[in-house]
Amino acid sequence: MSESSLRELGVDLIEERQFERALAVFAEAVRRVPADHRSRMLAARCLAELGERERAVTAYHACAEGLLRRDYLLSAIAACKLGLELSPSERRLKDTLVRVHSRAARSAPGRAAVPPPLPPEVLYDGKVDTDLMGLMGEELSSRAIEVLAAPDPGGVADPHGRPPLPLFADLGRDAFIDLVARMGWRVVKPDEVIIHEGEPNDHLHVIVAGKSEVTRRVEGEARTLGFLGGGSIFGEISLLTGAPPTATVTAVSDAEVFEIRREHLNAVAKSHPDVPQVLADFAQQRMARNLMATSPMFQQLPESERGAMLQRFTFRALQAREKVLVEGEHSPGLFLVLAGELVVQKEDPAGGVVTLGVLREGDVAGEISLLTGLRATATVVATRKTAAASLDRGAFHELVKAFPHIRTYLEQLSDRRLKQIGEALRPAEIIDADELVVEPDTEAGVA
Repeated sequence: MSESSLRELGVDLIEERQFERALAVFAEAVRRVPADHRSRMLAARCLAELGERERAVTAYHACAEGLLRRDYLLSAIAACKLGLELSPSERRLKDTLVRVHSRAARSAPGRAAVPPPLPPEVLYDGKVDTDLMGLMGEELSSRAIEVLAAPDPGGVADPHGRPPLPLFADLGRDAFIDLVARMGWRVVKPDEVIIHEGEPNDHLHVIVAGKSEVTRRVEGEARTLGFLGGGSIFGEISLLTGAPPTATVTAVSDAEVFEIRREHLNAVAKSHPDVPQVLADFAQQRMARNLMATSPMFQQLPESERGAMLQRFTFRALQAREKVLVEGEHSPGLFLVLAGELVVQKEDPAGGVVTLGVLREGDVAGEISLLTGLRATATVVATRKTAAASLDRGAFHELVKAFPHIRTYLEQLSDRRLKQIGEALRPAEIIDADELVVEPDTEAGVA
């Protein structure tokens, strides 16, 4: 029977709650292929279910060490996380987390290179010749732990490389260990939705392993935007801004996912006050990358020039009901929506307020007032907490001078908006059209 077949059999046995038989199957899989760390983790779960907590912790620790050796850092964190749930003060697991963090953060900008602690001493050599699937009881547990706690002999990490470890490597070591102990971990089944488009979300998700599909509803139908694999993070912008997710993420295979709630971050921040800023900086970088890849305005430029243009912008967090443009006043600058929502409103001669449109990710506001010198004839206000990038008047004029393609794009955008407003309002009137949403040339990315 192959390694994958053994694992599938073991998973079936777990679902039937036959943990002793499952332990024998997973331990046999590891005996045959020591690099099968998925089976090591599942065997550790079986040991825990059978009341063998100390042996389970030992198996999780060996699994984490093997994964670290092969640079599977997120999976190594998961193994440590599961072990710490059984033994929260376990020193071995925390030492391994220190080595994981050191491995990832060694090349982080502004940090000194710190050699990681020495790996732990090996207690077992894994040299068991017996087929473990024929054993039961204490004999099975004793032989199984010899296999499960033995080191993975293969795999050597590149000492000069820095494997991706999104967000976690940006945290300080102690904050990282604290967060790992608090955050959630779960297995997501195929077709299970992780986050729903448009629904409130206070989770940041990290895919440890597996694959998920990203979809967005367009004209009533779900349209696939892409797929996410191990190491992908999503939900951080919704967590920070309160804006609902702009897409749905659904597992297409068995996936392991870390779940970090706002309450977890708040708890860690009590001891490590820099954590909120680290998360904010991380989310800002993610929003910037999404913006450069998806915003129609940025797509007027070669990719090599987009970063220089973005550096001219200042990132702002707008609170609910905060106004960025006020009817009758000059626009203070150009605004570009990163996440969240701005609504465009115009005073009605009869004394009411008319909603002209909504601005979302990638849309701009304020360009006509800046290009023509006219006063804004509509108000633009945040409907909820919204992330935006802005340029003041002086910086805007420097931008369009340095990037003529951007001026051309904004002038064409303004012309289209003026025409749409003229068609929408009767009688036709000249207004500052920078507040009217238009269909984007390309779709925005996942928040």
